[in-house]
Amino acid sequence: MGHVRDRMDADLKLAGRSESTRKAYISCAKRFVKEFMRSPEELGESEVRRFLLGLRERKLAVGTYLKYLGALKFLFGQTLGRPEVTDRIPWPRMHRRRPDILTREEVARVLAAPKTAYWRVFLMTAYAGGLRRMEVAALQVRDIDSGAGLLRIRHGKGDKAREVMLDPALLLALRGHWREQGLRGPWLFPAKTRFGGWADHPVNLDRATAAFRSAADAAKITRRCTLHSLRGAFATHLFEDGIDIFTIQQLLGHERLETTGRYAIVRTDRIRETPSPLSKLPK
Repeated sequence: MGHVRDRMDADLKLAGRSESTRKAYISCAKRFVKEFMRSPEELGESEVRRFLLGLRERKLAVGTYLKYLGALKFLFGQTLGRPEVTDRIPWPRMHRRRPDILTREEVARVLAAPKTAYWRVFLMTAYAGGLRRMEVAALQVRDIDSGAGLLRIRHGKGDKAREVMLDPALLLALRGHWREQGLRGPWLFPAKTRFGGWADHPVNLDRATAAFRSAADAAKITRRCTLHSLRGAFATHLFEDGIDIFTIQQLLGHERLETTGRYAIVRTDRIRETPSPLSKLPK
């Protein structure tokens, strides 16, 4: 893509998109261009439709398809100044799969399963604050406000900042983590150097994903789950404890209440334990 890629990246920065979104959109645009082996300036609506139909036929996950569509709408609408190319391509009505929420007992098993203390504390932090993996990786010492009992997320999704609760047990775990790992720099979860020391940048997110998968397998979790499932469990467990959905929305950093509502569900085990009013009818 060359100069178009640079322009698109600059436009995404001006639009306030996060680094992860910029990388994802540019990757999608490059995949589109590679499909036709021509500059995007020479491509139009017919190529976009053909490409997107191919994605639909492959039955990609909802989020993946929407990412491609969003990237192409941005590429043509903003960077190339040709919004007519994608204006008539609708956002699909696609039903998101109902999240499969981990029980508290399953979460406890996962948090106890990592082979190293480093990943045990990483996963504990993700669940305790309902954090995305990138938000855990980006945490620095200055983000811990022990006096106020808060954990500050400076660069969440969309580069939005927020605060979450700092559980006393998590604070103790983070302090022990800092001492035991011999950390010196600002990062709470830095990457390892090839010489065994600590790098001046956060741990790779793919390694975090692999660590969760290994822990879930060791904990014998058979249902479909990812590291993001700890965030979903955080939200649902708070909802079950009577925390109002607006507070949960703020803790998760969601702009739309509908997004939070996906987690405001009662697990089937709780449903099963709830007595039916039939048993209370007069005899």
